Amino acid sequence: MAACDRSTPADRPIHATARDSAGIEIVENHTPVWGPADSWTLDPEPEFVIGGYRGLHGATNDSSHLVWDIVDVAPLADDRVAMVSAGERSVLLFERSGAFSNGIGREGRGPGEFFGPEHLQILPGDTVVVWDAYFGRVNYFHPSGRLLRERSIDLGSVIAATRTIGRHPPETVHQPLPDGSFLVEVRRADWERPADGGLYREPKEYVRIDSAYSTHSFGWWDGWESLSLQDARAPSSVPFGAGSTTAAGGSPLSVYVTNGDSYEVHQFAPSGLLRRIIRRSVEPIPISSRELEEWRELVSDLNEWVSWPAWDQAMAELPRRRYHPPIKGLLVDTEGYLWVSDRANLKGGGDWSVFSADGHWLGTVQLPVGMIRWIGKDIVIGGRLDFDLGVETIEGYRFSRRGG
Repeated sequence: MAACDRSTPADRPIHATARDSAGIEIVENHTPVWGPADSWTLDPEPEFVIGGYRGLHGATNDSSHLVWDIVDVAPLADDRVAMVSAGERSVLLFERSGAFSNGIGREGRGPGEFFGPEHLQILPGDTVVVWDAYFGRVNYFHPSGRLLRERSIDLGSVIAATRTIGRHPPETVHQPLPDGSFLVEVRRADWERPADGGLYREPKEYVRIDSAYSTHSFGWWDGWESLSLQDARAPSSVPFGAGSTTAAGGSPLSVYVTNGDSYEVHQFAPSGLLRRIIRRSVEPIPISSRELEEWRELVSDLNEWVSWPAWDQAMAELPRRRYHPPIKGLLVDTEGYLWVSDRANLKGGGDWSVFSADGHWLGTVQLPVGMIRWIGKDIVIGGRLDFDLGVETIEGYRFSRRGG
């Protein structure tokens, strides 16, 4: 790292220690590599805002009725922004001015149509790839909207490859990978939820399916913390719960998985071979009473039918939740750096730590928007939901990697 090379070996600070354990590198990070002059910086104001009512967060377009329930976003080389709307069941292309350009696909079962588009990829040449839910077709489009080709996933082969005694086959693609393979979630057949009022994390196995429908396992992990309640109107979620999450990218390709309840990320080869365990020393972040109130208000705002008595009783019988989980999410940017969400605000923004491909903590970047969808060479794209107005926007922030 350039920042470290400015010092002599005798003066160089020890940012991390690495050791080998049965062929697996374990990197223990203590302090960031970046100094004050090395950190990456974001512009304080967004370069573009798409969606929203006129004047909201700087938005000036009148296409707010299209921007809702956005599940994936990626920019095109021609500077337009493509986004998958689960609400519209279409891919929407916008100019960065906020003007609507064109739509791709529509709801249906025919060529170029979707049942429930879930994932978006942009290949070289601005080929727009859309993965449909429940192992539906993978559609390849020209950015004009013209269907180039289709790819069918052999559901029978997926089930045959993943179904064994004690395992349920997956229901949908969890995450497509750059090489065309994809991750799925497999669950235990003999697992049962605990009795009413119990806290649980359903185990799941992340498995890669390659082009020959061979499987590559990344092991079993704990799902998101949830409450088992008989009252269907009571929330099943818990405030600031931990859960496993994945990310993939870089060259050579790496798959990252974390349980989220400790600051530890496992870095795998696509074959499922564990290459490295990345850790970082952190102080636990207490959960404030105000944060708990805001979480409860948010759940009530999003679910008008919610009922709290059964939830209150169950939570009162559990140990008090004192700290945030160390990891909220993972993302790999287009340059191969791993971003780890350390702290997220309920209404958007938070701190993300950046790690090199060899597991060293470079530093922390504060992102001003939540629901991060894309981090490119010089742009960060995230989503924002105004809970009072129920309006969703997609925002892009220019950032500089100078120094770091």
